[in-house]
Amino acid sequence: MSKVDHIKRLQADPDGLDFDGLRRQGIELLQALSSGRWTDYNLHDPGVTLLELLCYGLTDLVYRTDFSVADFLTGTDGYIDYHAQALYPPQEVFPNQPVTDLDFCKLIYDRLPSVEDVWVHTHNEDHSVRGLLSVFIKPHESLFKHSDTELQQFHEKLRQDVFSLLSAQRNLCRDIAQIQIVQPQAYTLGGEVEIDDSRPRAEIYADIYFRCAKLISSGSQITRFEDMRRQGMSWEEILTGPLTTHGYIDERSFLQESYDIDVVKLITLIRHIPGVKNVHSLHLIDEQGAVHEHLEFDHHDANCPVLHFIKTPEKILDLRLQHSRGNSVNEKNVTEQLDHALSAKSQREVLAFGEQVALFLKKHEFSHDAFRRNQGDISDIVTLPQGQHREFNHYTSLGENLPAIYGINHFGVPRSEPDEVHAKAKQLKAYLYPFEQIMANYLHSLQHARDLYSIDPELDRTYFARFLTDKQISNIAPLYATHADQQEVDAILREQDHFEQRRNRVLDSLLGLYGEVFPEIELRRHDYYHADQIEQHLIDCKIQLLQHLCELSAGRGSGRNLQLASSHLSRLEQRIRILIGSYSDAVSSSLVTPLQGQIKHVSNTRYHERLLKQINVPSDLSLDKLELIAQTREMQKIHDFRLPHGQLCDSLLQNGITRENYRMFRTSEQHAWVCLVNKDEEVWPFALLPIEEISDYVQQMIDAIANVSLACEGLHVLEHILLRPRQAQTDKPLDRAISHDFYTHRVSIILPAYTARFADLKARFWIESLISEQLPAHILPDFYWLDFPFLAQFEVRQEKWLGQMRAFAEGNYSGDASALDQSSLELIEFLKKNRHPQSSRYWI
Repeated sequence: MSKVDHIKRLQADPDGLDFDGLRRQGIELLQALSSGRWTDYNLHDPGVTLLELLCYGLTDLVYRTDFSVADFLTGTDGYIDYHAQALYPPQEVFPNQPVTDLDFCKLIYDRLPSVEDVWVHTHNEDHSVRGLLSVFIKPHESLFKHSDTELQQFHEKLRQDVFSLLSAQRNLCRDIAQIQIVQPQAYTLGGEVEIDDSRPRAEIYADIYFRCAKLISSGSQITRFEDMRRQGMSWEEILTGPLTTHGYIDERSFLQESYDIDVVKLITLIRHIPGVKNVHSLHLIDEQGAVHEHLEFDHHDANCPVLHFIKTPEKILDLRLQHSRGNSVNEKNVTEQLDHALSAKSQREVLAFGEQVALFLKKHEFSHDAFRRNQGDISDIVTLPQGQHREFNHYTSLGENLPAIYGINHFGVPRSEPDEVHAKAKQLKAYLYPFEQIMANYLHSLQHARDLYSIDPELDRTYFARFLTDKQISNIAPLYATHADQQEVDAILREQDHFEQRRNRVLDSLLGLYGEVFPEIELRRHDYYHADQIEQHLIDCKIQLLQHLCELSAGRGSGRNLQLASSHLSRLEQRIRILIGSYSDAVSSSLVTPLQGQIKHVSNTRYHERLLKQINVPSDLSLDKLELIAQTREMQKIHDFRLPHGQLCDSLLQNGITRENYRMFRTSEQHAWVCLVNKDEEVWPFALLPIEEISDYVQQMIDAIANVSLACEGLHVLEHILLRPRQAQTDKPLDRAISHDFYTHRVSIILPAYTARFADLKARFWIESLISEQLPAHILPDFYWLDFPFLAQFEVRQEKWLGQMRAFAEGNYSGDASALDQSSLELIEFLKKNRHPQSSRYWI
């Protein structure tokens, strides 16, 4: 190997950020700005010396900027808070909700150790409702036969577990048609195998039985994650589809429509077992005693072959283990007794041998079950980047790099020097101070890079300043004004910090890491409730999306879990509410509850009549007699504020969120009526108040109406496939003149039409388009914009239907479904009656 006999030449920084590059740029700028007065740019010039000093300081900033990203994100404890940075590990961000039939197979096989194999078939026939799943489960069967009662109980429990799992992972417009447990058909082994003395005979016998049983029964195989990584598979490939907890599952095994078992496969398997020298013959024996050398079945068959170990002398001796050194009459060699009638002694020997085999088989089954049931922690395998905590904001004054004769380092100017020298040193220190403050602020911003690129809702700045004290710049304190402190430096920098704009851009970049684009332009255009705080509202919405990003992205196509109460939001509903800016952690799935509690919804007529019945209400109100309400700079919050009369109507919801619609009608120099001017210029008087309180009262009224409106601005997603007839045979079947297309890949989106934003047609167009974009591409939505009374009727019908649906689902879709079918039909009729012509718009 040749040795390098010279030192490689140091190359210049390609970005021009090394000392030579910075000095060259500085000289060029000086020449361009002051060449008419300053022509000496040689090394001895003091100005050039200071320029080089500043360039040297900048190289330190460049050096610190080049550390790894992990170092910038590492906290004082030496760890990176990945969730605070909205940086999610592979096991959280890569997996998704099961979508394909193979995804559901992997999910069932992984989550339910009692499943030996599984097939999922989706109904796509033209004459049937598409999207229904038929699931065929091949249960795990012990090598030891159980009673029929125990087997039936085991199968029923397994069916319930599969149903609960699929209900929790159900997709929109998908449902379960049937779950069929494939019944076992028992076989035993027969044949002659030649063995050696390396292992006990019973252990070899048990090994043969167990491995053959797994080959006959098992359809798939789980491989540990670390083994797949060692084989070179990436995390993207390993974590494609639903997250598996036990290991990687190759989905190709679920693609087999049929499966054949040939004794050749079994012989090949047995020959690789330690202690086996040769296989002279092998066959399968069914319960009737018939011999088989080939079995074939598919997932539509009602039965599947399994291997049972039966501890009777005849069945044990069907599989004979022959030593290659010849037969011997002892407990290890009982095969010669097959040619003679079994004596009592030989039967005891065979049964004792069978007990030894059974112990080894139970050991194998225990190990296998432990592996299937052990839930590995994938986070122990995934190696996340780790950095080193560094004090990036440590700052040393530029003056420390100048010769002591300048008098601005920690030695200072000797006391023996005249005052003029002391004054010049202070002047130089003050001259360099702006440069030092800028560089110190830059390093302080580096220190807070993890705060800037975080989803901390309390963050209130994107530029970070540091107040330089005598620890950083020697004897700088006497140069400061008396009021100079950290707050003063922060206030100066805050004037240059367009926080809300920069914060929004940072959050956009974090969303961009995951391919997410927040509909900022549309939300600005159609936001009715945050006119003065729209930027902060956008920040809050983006942080909400980043906080729930993994579950909202992976589960955006998930449907309602029919076995749970109806109070929870689906992932799609939660995602839509975040994107339109109406989500909060305390939001309810009901869209009418905010107007059915302390605040009641009434009609416009009833509300207006209530206002006119107030004491001393003016009767001669007209627009020309009203005055504008001046807005105070600082609002004084009114304690225990309540909306007038504890009621809201559509007109107040739609007009009361705009401050320009409010006026006051003076009754004296100190008091006036607060009035609202509707779109038809009708004047509504609300309350008689002192004039100095009116502005704050109006603002709190606007805020209260906005909060109620946002709580109402959600949606209901009604899947048509769940409305299909359930009762196959009834005495009085329901007459439904409805085609299968109505139930196939269709949803009805129910929205309130009475809030200010949702009453705007342009906002409706945007929301319909947004919902259509977020839905899976194969699902066709119908939109229903309902007034409050109709929406309340819908929720009553839906709640009744969901309760019956939950009871039906808890019974695994069995039992009397006539009441459920009747409720489904009532919902369908409600949709027909309230369908608006505009709801036929299709967004593609």
